Amino acid sequence: MPLAFAFAAIAGYADAVSYLRFHAFAGMMTGNTVLMGLALIERAELPAWEYAGLLAIFFLASAIAYLALRLRCPPLAVLLAEAAAILLTDAFAATWAVVPLVVAMGLQNPLASRLGVALNTTFITGDILRFAEGLVGRIWPQGQHRQPFAIYGLAWLGYAIGAALGAAGFALLSRPLLVPAAVLAYIYWQARRNGGLSTSRR
Repeated sequence: MPLAFAFAAIAGYADAVSYLRFHAFAGMMTGNTVLMGLALIERAELPAWEYAGLLAIFFLASAIAYLALRLRCPPLAVLLAEAAAILLTDAFAATWAVVPLVVAMGLQNPLASRLGVALNTTFITGDILRFAEGLVGRIWPQGQHRQPFAIYGLAWLGYAIGAALGAAGFALLSRPLLVPAAVLAYIYWQARRNGGLSTSRR
């Protein structure tokens, strides 16, 4: 549960900073898809091809991370790549600096999954639905086995808190993305304690 909250908080934070700084989302590709549609009728800050490019970059980063982890790439290498990509965004003032942040968020779900987080952490709609389904199942059971559902609500809360902290960090800090990079250090510590950084398959 702590890893789910931490990963979701990183994603919420990164999305808040990326939207405020770049007018696009780093991890919420549903949002970028909507913005791409709006851009087609000139109702978004960026041209449609830029949103399409970010969608493609996120897809490729995710695919590469899944493949690397299947080929027994150490999870620590993916974690370090995510941290480096986050920090790289803060190192440059250029508009293209959103790209490494999108790469970082593309790496995150495969990494989180490998570390035992069985939910999405960079987009939250599915988690809200599963939380609602689980809550209704507890209130009005229909004989099925009770599935744990609190983790989905915790991820939702983590994302919301992360987004609020991201907005505050953007307003108050000259290098706001140092915060999610520091949270990755906590994830490293927690995953190492749990043995999640092993290259052996679960």
